[in-house]
Amino acid sequence: MKRIGMLYPSSGISEREVEKMLPEEISLHVTRIPMSTPTYDSLSHMADSVEEASKLLEDAHVDIIAFNCTMGSLIRGKGYDQEIIKRINQATGITATTTTTAVLAGLRALGIIKFILISPYTELLHQREKAFLETEGFQLLNDRWLGLSDCFQQHEMGPLRWYEMIKAMQEPQCEGYFISCGGIRVVEIIQRLETDLGKPVITSNQALIWHCLRKIGLQEPIEGFGRLLKTPLVAEK
Repeated sequence: MKRIGMLYPSSGISEREVEKMLPEEISLHVTRIPMSTPTYDSLSHMADSVEEASKLLEDAHVDIIAFNCTMGSLIRGKGYDQEIIKRINQATGITATTTTTAVLAGLRALGIIKFILISPYTELLHQREKAFLETEGFQLLNDRWLGLSDCFQQHEMGPLRWYEMIKAMQEPQCEGYFISCGGIRVVEIIQRLETDLGKPVITSNQALIWHCLRKIGLQEPIEGFGRLLKTPLVAEK
């Protein structure tokens, strides 16, 4: 059995979103890292204890360590996700990834450049993510943020509300949709949205699981959670 270790915000309560997409032969092992409220300051310091937390997962003999926070792995700009990965590698010797790393890889694997961004974040955080994605060479045709200021509000918004909001943002010229944040409940609407919109839909948790599975050598497609989980990993530079 392969094991995925996940570093997760201390206030996050949406781990089940990740577990729902995992094959039976994969187990998930979670360690918390401090982040009580998703503010710019707390997210900027979320990785301060990444070495200590990663060493706890090392004790579980995990095959990969995933830093699961989209904003927490891009908050300091381009290359910050790679810095986090390097620190985990140096502390444990274990392969690592972050949500940001996985999302970028997923967008590129599906050939998506022009897309629509939807997030639960405050305007400050959303605009920072938007600017980050643009520096990575992507073009946002439309975007929307919900202004939810804590993890509990983000979790409590139901999948149907996400579905209705995203469906209303349908844009024929876009190449896909990215629903950002690892603390929201959208896994059950990914396939439905793809069917209705006719375009791929990427979510933070979906991209993270896809990246983890591919990096530990599992290439088998997973049905029911969108196009990405049926896509091979493009060779990374």
